[in-house]
Amino acid sequence: MASEFDPAYVQEASEGRRTTSTVLSLTTGTGYSVYKSTIIPAIKRAEREVILVTCFWAASVTRDLINEALVHLSEKGLSSSKKISVRICFSSASLARNMLLPTPKEGQHYPSSSWKKIGLPRPEELKGLNMRVSRKFFWPFGIIHSKYVVVDRELAIFPSCNVSWERWFEVAVSCRGSVVGHLLSFHGVFWDDELSVAAASEGAAEDGAHEPTATSTGTGGGSNSTPNHVIPAPTTLLPSPHTPSLLPNHLQLQTLAGHCPCLPATTSTPAFHPTPLLRTTFHLLATAQSSIILLTPNLTEPTVVDLLLQALARGVSVRVWTNRTLMTMEQLVTAGTTTPASIQRLRRRAEQMESDGRLEVSYFDSDDGPGTQHPVLREIEQYRDTVPIKLHAKVTIVDGEKILLGSGNMDAASWKTSQELGIMIESPAVVDEFMKLWKYDKLGV
Repeated sequence: MASEFDPAYVQEASEGRRTTSTVLSLTTGTGYSVYKSTIIPAIKRAEREVILVTCFWAASVTRDLINEALVHLSEKGLSSSKKISVRICFSSASLARNMLLPTPKEGQHYPSSSWKKIGLPRPEELKGLNMRVSRKFFWPFGIIHSKYVVVDRELAIFPSCNVSWERWFEVAVSCRGSVVGHLLSFHGVFWDDELSVAAASEGAAEDGAHEPTATSTGTGGGSNSTPNHVIPAPTTLLPSPHTPSLLPNHLQLQTLAGHCPCLPATTSTPAFHPTPLLRTTFHLLATAQSSIILLTPNLTEPTVVDLLLQALARGVSVRVWTNRTLMTMEQLVTAGTTTPASIQRLRRRAEQMESDGRLEVSYFDSDDGPGTQHPVLREIEQYRDTVPIKLHAKVTIVDGEKILLGSGNMDAASWKTSQELGIMIESPAVVDEFMKLWKYDKLGV
């Protein structure tokens, strides 16, 4: 039997970021519908400040929604004679831009004269805003993958989606309380060197100090779960800093030596860097007692495969939802393999074990999967941006009691190089809310 989940370990691994916060809502749908039903209304209600951080910033109906919200905020700022602060941060606008134009450590800052070039409104449309726009990407393999929105230093939203055209299944969680202060501190250290921890904590709502923000009821195709009462729960903010690497892990000498006896032995290195997110994810999977549910765009990280096999050996039921084809070239570059190949190895090794654990794997984009259903509906303009064709949500549910959300995938990129951010919520009630939002079959184990 595995050791039990240890909150004290999580507190230590997260560097003191485990606290009690209030979960306001969960939202699922495409990125467009998540933004339209949850994020955009929250942005429009801002009175003082909006922070929007995303990995991919691309021309899309989602970006159009953001631009409309920015113009709305500007008009609000002008009418009150008090400018509203807006901070937009992203990592990628195109693959070519990343490969050819990495940024310095402090990032690339866009003057107002260049806003139009990156798809933002003209400066004269945003006179009521005090706006800063920045980008960070570190070559090579240095994507900044975290995604979050903070409104008035009181509301934090953690979406899995980018600002892009991609019609993928996504999830977002909205929270108030101490987790907002931890998020602001994390943001300040990485994006705004001048922002101190004290300044970050100032203005963050204490648990229960404010009424929950009103939430949409699914406009734009999103499915929104807003409980009759807000849910206070232990929440842990889990950063995972960018790890520089000249070569992907599967091409490094110590990895090659492990697969080739003819090569000289090298000093063993940890399977992953001990970041708060990765240590906690490892602990979650290693201490599962009855069930693991994984929703991940890709699954190529050997550490995760090993943890799932160990869980099966303990009699834990494992349910995986992923994609058959999503960012295949990226998988080959960063992991030297693909999700279907990793799943095949997982199934083969699981079949060789004698255990009571049950493994079930489904592909969101398989011939009979949710992403291929309703082909006619997907081509109708009214629904084109609200019907997902791939899975992009990152969800780990353990024992029906703990749920991990955020930006991190179960692939080599997220475990070896990318900067990521997760939020773990210890609450069966929040798990139940997510299960209600899952419209597709075979999620439970």
